[in-house]
Amino acid sequence: MVVLAGVSVIVFALVHLVPGDPIRLALGTRFDQATYDALRARSGLDQPLVEQFFGWFGRALGGDLGVSFRSGETVTSLIAERLPATLTLAFASILVALLIAVPLGTISALRPRSFVDRVATVLSQIGISVPEFWMAIVLILVFAGTLGWLPSGGYVPLTEDPGAWAQRLLLPAVVTGVVSGSVITRFVRSSVLEALGADHVRTAQAKGLPQRQVFTWHVLRNALLPLVTVTGVQLAYLLSGVVVVEIVFSWPGLGQLALQAVQARDYPVLQGAILLFAVVFLLINLVVDLLYTAIDPRIRR
Repeated sequence: MVVLAGVSVIVFALVHLVPGDPIRLALGTRFDQATYDALRARSGLDQPLVEQFFGWFGRALGGDLGVSFRSGETVTSLIAERLPATLTLAFASILVALLIAVPLGTISALRPRSFVDRVATVLSQIGISVPEFWMAIVLILVFAGTLGWLPSGGYVPLTEDPGAWAQRLLLPAVVTGVVSGSVITRFVRSSVLEALGADHVRTAQAKGLPQRQVFTWHVLRNALLPLVTVTGVQLAYLLSGVVVVEIVFSWPGLGQLALQAVQARDYPVLQGAILLFAVVFLLINLVVDLLYTAIDPRIRR
């Protein structure tokens, strides 16, 4: 609660420091002073900033994030409308990332300084270095433009058409999954290497235990803690919206909603979106801590 209050203060202050008048942007170029004053009063912008903050924060605690200056819809409904697309892309991307990172990082650690290890290192470096928008454009050109196998963008809900949903999800999930997977691969490799060098692993090997049993019960379990940490961070980042990927693929996620709110100086939408991002980070950190206790009984004690 203290963290959320601190985030709310910082977000509210930064949002109101952005130059531009949201009321003028909402009304356009033709309006009279009476209309301007009435909309400004209805939005609460005629009050001192301190009163505006406490009024907004008090309503936010009750689930009321305000009304959009631009569309007139409630912020809660706008976020709820974009949330399924963001959740879909985030969890699909983290699945792709783990499917890349866990096998590649593990094989690389089991065969250090080998050809496989060098290839994995180069591939992970390329995945981190290549800009997401460039990778997205290349995939669109190849799979949508040249081959015509997949659509170039857009979003279809799963309940409407599962086939079209999967087709439109594949390319953005691969782009974000490759980037996150490249980051996670390095952590997997280093954590598995560290676990392999532990005393209890060498003792188990000296006792003649099968390599598969040693890896499963002694190496993998100890290597899971860093993996859970970095996966949680990447998932929180993806749930907060991948703005560039969403724009390239016309994906209606929360990142694009926040960007549009910045461009329109839509204070309630921007504040609500960033507050949601903060809640997501806090919840994922809580889940990661709970997973720690399940993986390592020493932490529980």
